[in-house]
Parts: sequence; C-alpha cells; structure tokens
Amino acid sequence: MISSLFLFFSPNISANPWGFYAHKKINKLAIFTLPPNLSKFYKRHLIKIEEWAVLPDQRRYILDVEAARHYIDLDQHTSAIQYASWEQAMKRLPEDSLQKHGIVVWQIPKTHQRLIQAFKNNDTVQIIKLSAELGHYVADAHVPLHTTSNYDGQKTGQQGLHSFWESRIPELIGDALEDWIGPAKYVDNTQQAAWDWVVQAHQLIPTLLKKERELNQITPNNKKYSFEKKGNSLVKTYSKTYSLAYHHSLNQQIENQFKSAIQHLGDLLFTAWILGGQSDFK
Repeated sequence: MISSLFLFFSPNISANPWGFYAHKKINKLAIFTLPPNLSKFYKRHLIKIEEWAVLPDQRRYILDVEAARHYIDLDQHTSAIQYASWEQAMKRLPEDSLQKHGIVVWQIPKTHQRLIQAFKNNDTVQIIKLSAELGHYVADAHVPLHTTSNYDGQKTGQQGLHSFWESRIPELIGDALEDWIGPAKYVDNTQQAAWDWVVQAHQLIPTLLKKERELNQITPNNKKYSFEKKGNSLVKTYSKTYSLAYHHSLNQQIENQFKSAIQHLGDLLFTAWILGGQSDFK
C-alpha cells in the first residue's frame, strides 16, 4: 500500500492496460450480450469474472512470458505475418522475435480454444477463469497503443499517453460506457477476428497522437495536470479539463473501442459455449 503523502505522476507505461476499472467493466458488460441461460450462468459468478479480469496483469510481475501476451508491435513486423496463425508465423520469423514484439493476436485464439474445452468438460472454475482472462486479452487488443512500439508516446515526446488514453479517461467517463451493445454473434474464425481487431486499432494511432500533440501545444502545464486524492496519497495526474478536452477531440474513439471490446468478448464467449456443447448449466 502506498502511504506517502505525494505520489508524483509517472510517465512510464501503465502496469494495468485499460486500467483495472475498465477491464472489470468490459468483462461484466459482455455477460449482458449473451443468451438468457448463458448470461444467467455468468451472472452467478460475476464477482469472480470481475476479480479474475486482472489476473493476467498480476501475472506479469511473476512470469516473464506474460507481458508479450498483451500487445503486438505491428510497426515492427513485415506484412508477411499479418493474418498468419501462430504456426504460420513461426515459419516466417524466429520465435524470440515474435515474443519480443508481442503475441496478443495469437494468445486470444489459444485462450479461446482452452475455454471451448472447459465448456466441453463442464468445468465451471475453468470456464469462469478462462472467460475472465480471455476478456483481458480481447480488451487489450482493442487499445491502439497495444499495437505499436510507440506504446507510451515515448517516441514522439508524448510519454504518459498510454495510461492517459486507457485508464484516466475511461474512469472519468464511466457512465457513458454502460450502453447495451447488442446480442452476441457466432465467430467463424477467432484467429482472423483477432487480427481484424488489432489492425483496426492500429489505424487509430495517427489520430490519437495528433490530437494530444495539438492539445498539449495550447495548454499550459498548470492546466494540464492536477492533484487528486487516491487513498492516503495525493497523486499528480492529467487534469479533468485536459482529459475531457482530449477525449472530445477523439470523437468517441475511446468509447467505440471500449464497446467493441465488450461486443467481441461476448461473441467469443457465445462461440465457445456453442462449440463446447451448449450446456444448460442446470
């Protein structure tokens, strides 16, 4: 627990992609896209679904291999690996290179396949655990800064952008993220879907960099940051005014990615249930 009076703003990459708040909310809201009998099953385990949503981030502190599962640096790869399966990618590039530049796009179908097997086994604990972890990786795949080596704006003089986009703003606009998305749909090809998500997210990077740079140029430092109470600490963070100005300049980019993550997680949960035998959980 941090007990110091002041905890100054750190420009380093956030340790909690999307933020714990957003990961838990994405997992929770995905449940409401599911058919009634499946949704009812997940609602019985809602506390664990939210709690275990952050397990992959917590594992990063004890497992070296975990970090690579949360991102992919598309700007460091040739187009030869786009839409490749893990087996195909391994034939085109050394595994250490793939691991170095992230494997989220392959971690999603791998975790999804394990979830399908858990449904086949009617293993409730594994279904909930894997569903929560799948939700984490799906959410990360929708964060544009998880698709580039400029993950924190550090290459463009915008360090701190990562947690600003994915944590600070979602926490400020929380109620706007509560909209019902629509019913879950069956996914024919999880690997292709995962690629679609990261490629689409990657296309948003020029805009989010440009808008923050423009806003920063017209905002004095004493208006850009503020101090807020977090527990027993006073934390330097982006001011509410600056954060919301950036948010509005993005024209709902963050909400759209957040809602897409909910929809796509719901789709994968529904698909795993179908392929796993459509248990009624009575």
